[in-house]
Amino acid sequence: NLFDGLFGVTVETRLNTLDVDFSKHPIGMVGKHIHLPGKSEIKTDFLISWWFPYYPEVKGEFSAIQGINNLNRHYENRFSSATAVAGYIARNKERLLGQTRLWNKTWYDSSLPFWLLDRAFIANDCLATQTCHWFDNDRFYGWEGVTCCPGTCQHVWNYAQGLARIFPSLERRTRENVDYGIAFQGDGELWYRAEGGKKIAHDGQLGTIIRAYREHITSPDDAYLKRNWKKIRLSIEYVMMQDKNSDGLLEGKQYNTLDQSWSGMIAWISSMYLAAVAAGQAMAIEMGDTAFADHCRSVIEVGRENLNKKLYNGEYFIHIPPNFKSTNTNKGCHIDQVFGQSLAWQVGLPRVVDKEQTISALKAIWKYNFAPDAGGYRNKMQNKIRGGRWYAMEGEAGLLMCTWPHGGANKASGSGKVFAIGVGYFNECMNGFEYQAASHMIYESRDEPELLEMGLAVTRAVHERYLPQDRNPYNEIECGDHYSRSMAAHGVLLAACGFEYHGPSAHLGYKPRMHKENFKAPFISAQAWGTITQERLVGKQMNQVWVKWGNLKLRTLSLDTTSRTFKNKISKIVVKLDGIDIAFQIERNGNDMKIILDDIVEILAGSKIEVVMTQ
Repeated sequence: NLFDGLFGVTVETRLNTLDVDFSKHPIGMVGKHIHLPGKSEIKTDFLISWWFPYYPEVKGEFSAIQGINNLNRHYENRFSSATAVAGYIARNKERLLGQTRLWNKTWYDSSLPFWLLDRAFIANDCLATQTCHWFDNDRFYGWEGVTCCPGTCQHVWNYAQGLARIFPSLERRTRENVDYGIAFQGDGELWYRAEGGKKIAHDGQLGTIIRAYREHITSPDDAYLKRNWKKIRLSIEYVMMQDKNSDGLLEGKQYNTLDQSWSGMIAWISSMYLAAVAAGQAMAIEMGDTAFADHCRSVIEVGRENLNKKLYNGEYFIHIPPNFKSTNTNKGCHIDQVFGQSLAWQVGLPRVVDKEQTISALKAIWKYNFAPDAGGYRNKMQNKIRGGRWYAMEGEAGLLMCTWPHGGANKASGSGKVFAIGVGYFNECMNGFEYQAASHMIYESRDEPELLEMGLAVTRAVHERYLPQDRNPYNEIECGDHYSRSMAAHGVLLAACGFEYHGPSAHLGYKPRMHKENFKAPFISAQAWGTITQERLVGKQMNQVWVKWGNLKLRTLSLDTTSRTFKNKISKIVVKLDGIDIAFQIERNGNDMKIILDDIVEILAGSKIEVVMTQ
């Protein structure tokens, strides 16, 4: 097909007739002279390479980047020209193509729905666009969308799970060199856009603390945490100081991802505060900082109680502003109201919001915010809240940012007007927010099965909005093309798998939320990727971790035994590494079973560990 239209040849296709006039200067072409005898065929491979390491014109917000005039793209350190790139590909073709195809096969060889696997990975393609830059000083830099909104913005990237799980070393560099480097202030404040936004965004700082913990657990060892713990602790203490009455809730002005400072008690941001403190507690315990861990524990205990007492209305969590002079959701049902608990699930932290109230809140979000006709809802709301971008058109489904089933929409703008900057967001369906709510629903479905269907339906709604007949399925938009927040989609996959990982302690676990009787899915660890499976037969359960690439260090493996498979108690457990028995102990907590190996094992590519339980 590469020859279609070359040399002035007219080619008949299904769609139209293609005629190339070579009297006009072509933008580009590639070809090769081939002698093709009759009744024969030949296959020719073409490789297109490029090498554009320099930034010849630096202007606008990009010019604020520290040292940008001396920065080039990272591959300038690896290759000297496009020819060198092509040579590298040619020399390593079998390895590169082989590993890529193996990854593709591993990803899609799963019991999870094909559309869900697509959606959970496609958003990561923003890494291959001008949304993202990797400089030759090893700094990773991400706009919010393509050349839109600078600074690897904390409160946007809080939602993104894909990069951290697929290329964890890039996220670690960003936490260490940017958030706790360029953006770090001596008192613990973190600038939310590094040098591009020199102030705190409260949801940004809280999420960054949680992500600092995530980057630790996705590391192969504890070196990263040891290097950065003092700064991380300071950033937690900085936010604790803003909890002036020590009730576990924040109440002052809180600048956030909806582009304004909200005031008062906001369930959304206070739940993030509790999750950040919980991350601090977990890191403090690992660092032997017992006093700080105890202080964190006390904040969480009082905060959980006050979140319920002050902000739970019996059905969902709300926002109580001190007045109505600034933007607020008041009695509204907001998509991010329990975001802190959602993030806690993503990194394996204990509960920061009580289970009963969390499940009730998620059901309310489904009941009030999921709209089969999101565009139609937006039209009807114009007399109360004007505006909102058209991410979901009339007749398209989506999970709305905020609704007011019990009134209060007229007070949301805080100005007495139906239009104010940022208030129109409430009428929108924004992919990254939808994905985080969907993943949370799926996580909680272990105790409330109907939430699984809700979480899948929300994800499917985004997927259907991006079917190719309507939009580019490879370009999820928000404020700009290839929007980074959409990498929250990877969190939906983690939730469906019930995936757990803590690299420094050599722990891996999975507790599937769907297809539990015959489950298969991809996994990624600090230094390996492969396949996890679970099969249940009468009186028997078999689990397997199969490494396809890299090496996995494993000491503990956590599994779910919730099943009608075992009418009686499990009487026998066998653990084998490549068919050879290995010694272990077990630890039970209800239906959770932790296999504790006597020694850390290193599972190399092609090897697998198997657990067989029988009654």
